[in-house]
Amino acid sequence: MAVRIFRFIICFAAILVIGLGAQQLKASASSSDSIIKIFLNTKELETKTPAKVKDGTTFVPVRAVFESLGMKVSWEPKQQLLTMKDSEKTIMLIVGEKTATVNGKTVALEAAAENIDGALQVPLQFVGDATGTVVYWDPYNAEVSLLTRKFIKESNIDMVELDSLIKEYMDKKAKDEAAKKKEDAQAKIKKKPKTPVDLNKLSGMYAGFRSDFGGYECGGMCWDMYTFLPNKKVFIGVPANGGPETINCKKEECLNYSISKGQLKLSNGKSLSIKKSDSGFLVINGITLDKVQTVPKGTKFNNTYKYMGYSGLIGITPAANSWTYKLTLRKDGTFELSGVSIGSLAANSNPSTHTSHTGKDEKGTYTIQNNTITMKGSDGKVLKSLFFIHDSDVDDIQIGLRNYYVK
Repeated sequence: MAVRIFRFIICFAAILVIGLGAQQLKASASSSDSIIKIFLNTKELETKTPAKVKDGTTFVPVRAVFESLGMKVSWEPKQQLLTMKDSEKTIMLIVGEKTATVNGKTVALEAAAENIDGALQVPLQFVGDATGTVVYWDPYNAEVSLLTRKFIKESNIDMVELDSLIKEYMDKKAKDEAAKKKEDAQAKIKKKPKTPVDLNKLSGMYAGFRSDFGGYECGGMCWDMYTFLPNKKVFIGVPANGGPETINCKKEECLNYSISKGQLKLSNGKSLSIKKSDSGFLVINGITLDKVQTVPKGTKFNNTYKYMGYSGLIGITPAANSWTYKLTLRKDGTFELSGVSIGSLAANSNPSTHTSHTGKDEKGTYTIQNNTITMKGSDGKVLKSLFFIHDSDVDDIQIGLRNYYVK
């Protein structure tokens, strides 16, 4: 299990290689805007109230975590007593006290349980002490990982090797973070979006990524996209025929929206959290988004790009696998694909779409206008898809829901 990056150490060896590591560093730079995520084995837990770091201690919501571990949670408000019980253990603690009992045996807490943001929360370390669950906290990406003993046994995970790899990762991240802080202090410059968002005047497409733990939804990285149109309409996702300039609300689903009290209220009945970060970025549903910029006229591309993804946890999940697509864009307007057809080039990143390899290279011509790339294969097939450049860097491009980059 050759793994090199914390939470993905637990799930997939090649994450750092595919460049997600570098992009996660970008996200962690604005971690004050991020929400702490909790993962149990291979799945992210949905919590009404997020975990919280307070006075150096990571707290997690009691009900969400212990119920996910199969325990029944009860609360007696008069006594301020929490009880978590299953067939093997009974855990009892009183809010405000720094001790608890596990099957009658006293266990010390790093900090007392307390009500945080409307939910009863306990220190993360206590979850492991009380249940035997292995717990990890990644401060650099604001993520909690929980591994049950049953999962560890069934997956044949070598805990000595896993702990060693995580220590290696943490040491490297600490050094990287120290170097970054020094660089930031010297530069005295904070990254800001090219166009700071105005919630009262939203216009154009905004895009941001979120990690896909396990690779079951988007092959490792999911992209959230919102295009704000005139007359308080919004299109969510990737346009069918190219960039945001191609959206036709008569043929595609555009929703009416309003913004009130930190909520983006949609005409389909859904409501998403929305805010402007301290640095000026748009944040929707906890994901930091940047405005998609039009590709400047005359921009030349002369690189070979890679898109890599995975499904399942390499070294842990049976039948896990990974894949790589190569795309060459030449400055003469020609392209070449390695082992995949243009029909699947910009397909949704769901792992089920990765099997469309042709076993041969495909060639053709391409043009880019605004945020639309038009590719014509040698067989006459034409693909029109969303296209934009990340951070004005022609080595890092987006086609549809997939991020292609130069290693």
